[in-house]
Amino acid sequence: MFLRKIFGKKPNAPEPQVEELSIDSLGERVGKLKQEKLSETQSKLNAMLDRLSEEREALLKELKTLSEAEPTDEVYPGLHKTALEARRLLADKLTRAVTAIERRGGFSTDELATLNSRLTKMVNLTTDAIATHSRYVRALFGSHFNSAELRLRRLHGLVREVNVLIEGTLGKMRSLDLVSSKISSQKELLHRIEDMRTNAKSLENQVVALEKLIENESNQMARLINSEEFKSLDASGRELERIEREIAQVKGAASSAISGLSRPFRKMEKLVTAGECQMDREMIKVLELCIENPLEVLSSDEKIASTNALLQKMIKLLEGGKISMDDRERKKRMKLARELLEEKKLLKLKERLAHLHADMEIQKRAREQTSLLKQKAELEESIEKYRSDLKRARATIEELHRESQLAEKDIDKNLREIEKLATEVIGAIVKLTS
Repeated sequence: MFLRKIFGKKPNAPEPQVEELSIDSLGERVGKLKQEKLSETQSKLNAMLDRLSEEREALLKELKTLSEAEPTDEVYPGLHKTALEARRLLADKLTRAVTAIERRGGFSTDELATLNSRLTKMVNLTTDAIATHSRYVRALFGSHFNSAELRLRRLHGLVREVNVLIEGTLGKMRSLDLVSSKISSQKELLHRIEDMRTNAKSLENQVVALEKLIENESNQMARLINSEEFKSLDASGRELERIEREIAQVKGAASSAISGLSRPFRKMEKLVTAGECQMDREMIKVLELCIENPLEVLSSDEKIASTNALLQKMIKLLEGGKISMDDRERKKRMKLARELLEEKKLLKLKERLAHLHADMEIQKRAREQTSLLKQKAELEESIEKYRSDLKRARATIEELHRESQLAEKDIDKNLREIEKLATEVIGAIVKLTS
């Protein structure tokens, strides 16, 4: 309490300074700090390298003196020879290990790391040489060896100082490089978001244009469909459908009429095969058609005439009992065959088909001669394409918005990291501005 009254309260630590910087300003600041750090290190390092060079020269002189020195004590010949060889090897290894290191106008971070590695290697080699050969050399050339060893220790001490300087510089540069890397990443993210926004805006304009095109062509389609000419064409289409349905009905009636006699036709075929019924080649072909492809019978008047002859022959065979059937079925088949003959149904069906096909061709030619259907098809294709493009554009816009939101989250996270790292390397609280 007494001391506090005398000396007063301990002053509070000053509040850390706050610096508001843009991302570009921070990048420039970090770049400047890198240059300043390298420049500061360069100045100190060159002074250290000068001292290293001096100590190296002094060590080399001591090694020369050691190499030329005479033994300080009398020893037996075997030890003398061993000590001389150890001295030679020691001097040779130390001389080769302490290579010249010249001062330079500037060092990059890679060159600093290389220099540090070289100096570390030098220390390791010289330490190993001393450990391997010092015992015998010290025994025979004590004072000279001690002088050389002292110089080597001084050299090692300087190397440690250089190592501390370089490691500190490299650590600082790594921190600054990390900030630079984060800044580059932030700029890339910002550029990416800007590109996505530009693309989204372009696509939004495209959506508006596509919607307008769809509206215009849909209106054009409506006008086309509601035109009197197209309504007439539409009626023609319905008439064509009616004709096609009637053709199908007529063909069905013809096929049904002939197929209704399929059983007696097959029995006739068996009689012909067994030689119990005589027919010429043409009638046999018609018989096969009636069984396998009834509609082909209507393809010509000749085939209809042959079919009628075949029907007459069938009636005779049924009447004569050569085609075996129960009485009820036999009468039914005979009635069907007589109706076909008496009413000339096959010929009438053929004529009706021919008439319907002619009407269908007239309708088709009329439709082919107008461009309305082509216009309608082109409009439908165009509208479908625009709708597909519109769907794709909207999906791309949504994807761009999602990616943009994710990128903005990354930007916020990166911003906090940059502020934290920059605060550590600059020594002031850094607040990034937009």
